[in-house]
Amino acid sequence: MNYYELIYLKNELKNKLTNGVLEQAISPYRNMLELFIDNDEKSCRLLFSTAPGNIALFTDTYRPGKKSNTVDFFEDCYGQRIKEIILPGKDRLLGLEFEESDIIWFRLFSNKANALLTRNDTIVETFKTQDEIGKPAPKPKEPGNVEIAGTEDLSVKQMVLKLNPAFPRDHLDELINIHHLQKLSDEELTGWVRSQEAVLSNNAAFRLLADGSTTLFDEKTLSLQTERSFSDVNELISYRYKNYSNRQRLKQQRGELTKAINRQIKRNRSSLNNLYQADKGLERAEEYEKYGHLLMANAHLNHDGDSNFETDDLYNEGNLITIPIDPSLSLAENAEHYYKRAKNSERSYEEATEMIPKLEARKKELESLKEEIGSIQNIWELLDWKKEHAEIVDELLPGKKNQSTQSLPFHQLKVKDVEVWIGKNAFSNDKLVQSGHKEDVWMHARGVPGSHVLIRMNNNKGMPDKELVKKVASYAAYNSKARGAGLVPVIVTKLKYVRKPKGAAAGAVIVQKEEVELVIPEKPEI
Repeated sequence: MNYYELIYLKNELKNKLTNGVLEQAISPYRNMLELFIDNDEKSCRLLFSTAPGNIALFTDTYRPGKKSNTVDFFEDCYGQRIKEIILPGKDRLLGLEFEESDIIWFRLFSNKANALLTRNDTIVETFKTQDEIGKPAPKPKEPGNVEIAGTEDLSVKQMVLKLNPAFPRDHLDELINIHHLQKLSDEELTGWVRSQEAVLSNNAAFRLLADGSTTLFDEKTLSLQTERSFSDVNELISYRYKNYSNRQRLKQQRGELTKAINRQIKRNRSSLNNLYQADKGLERAEEYEKYGHLLMANAHLNHDGDSNFETDDLYNEGNLITIPIDPSLSLAENAEHYYKRAKNSERSYEEATEMIPKLEARKKELESLKEEIGSIQNIWELLDWKKEHAEIVDELLPGKKNQSTQSLPFHQLKVKDVEVWIGKNAFSNDKLVQSGHKEDVWMHARGVPGSHVLIRMNNNKGMPDKELVKKVASYAAYNSKARGAGLVPVIVTKLKYVRKPKGAAAGAVIVQKEEVELVIPEKPEI
């Protein structure tokens, strides 16, 4: 979320939440906080997502909060009325101020997203533990007047963000190209940025673009195709949050196909470049045949064991020619050798002339496929395309199952011909544990959040070899919050010693018996 979205969101929340009473604030699952607010006119449910890459704050359809398997937050504010919605400074920080002056702040930075309850400018409770209780309340950044004169070393993009650090970064490259900002003087660029600030603050458009991204710029400013227009910013944020996973799947699968096509295009280009040199092979064939004729004409002579044979050039009267030979062979045998080389060169030329049209056609086909895949704008369209072109997908991604029907609930890969499963998220971790066999080897980085990992044992009651255990343990370390550490302790045990308590949060388990391996995190080839 950017600052300009918060300008409009503040006004919407002011209309919906002011004078409402906070009934409950719960976390139904990781990275999600729900606030239930009873308003005399209409009750509201305010959702706050701190999920990396999918930060969001918006109101959604009201429904009563869960009574179990949840964690309550900010209970000191229960029963209090919301007095004001605060958007201080020019920062991604929005607050709900209550009648007794407590404030719940929503910090919407991508790497520090959190909800904080403050009292007398001091943090008294946090949603996530990255902020310390007792520390001062968050303060917004207040950029002063900025000049860009004398910043010749900065790119245009850097200058725009220096003029306004809150300027939306999405589509900034497109705006630079569309408006030729690189050609503007410092004064003209400053004027353009200030004019856009005014439009974004007072007359934004809420658009979903054809590529699945969103923007507040209208089509006149950002001339990219509009897929859908929203009536307000809350609707835009809600749509973006709920469709994030589909956009990520589209990006991942489309990128995977495009990368495979690019590899084939590169190989195709290399092959064509080699084939385009085939006429030189024909020239060599003529030269080899000439050497063969000259050596055969002198076959009755004995050479003196030298690696070169000099004779009159019958094709250029009056000139001598030196022919490289194998001194261990007779002149006739060397002639036969050159005849074979001439024949091989001719054959290579003929094959090249046959292959070039085929490879050029393949090049066009690959480029067309790349363009076709690049034009697909939603995951369902891509899944339909993969299903329709199953043979092409199998060719581009050999050894990979076609994921057009349904994505796997967890990653699957082979390590030394042994199947390994790696969880994708908390719910995927649960599915992995449910799907495994009691004799499978379970792993998890010790003491930190991360993926569950299984080595499939096919009902083998023993343990895999130490080298395999350490390799897979390094994957478990990488797929955890301890990824950046040098050495990471990883729990290793049989799945039969892993138990999920009734009512526990997604991904939470109890380990009854464990060993620990210290490993260096390593990224698996998923």
